[in-house]
Amino acid sequence: RWNGTGFALLQTIPTHGASDWEFFALADGSRYLAVANHLTTSGNWNINSIIYRWTGTAFAEFQTIA
Repeated sequence: RWNGTGFALLQTIPTHGASDWEFFALADGSRYLAVANHLTTSGNWNINSIIYRWTGTAFAEFQTIA
């Protein structure tokens, strides 16, 4: 979040070797952030990606994608 002089941390989102992030909004005004997880620290490639939905104050986990 912009505080007037720089960006201030709003939220942290845990990932597993995220390879891409994509923000998108639907016609109804709902906002989402998709995170493409890639690899766990233990080397597991079988990891779900996650879609987060904006609640008005933060992104909350909405759906996982295998």
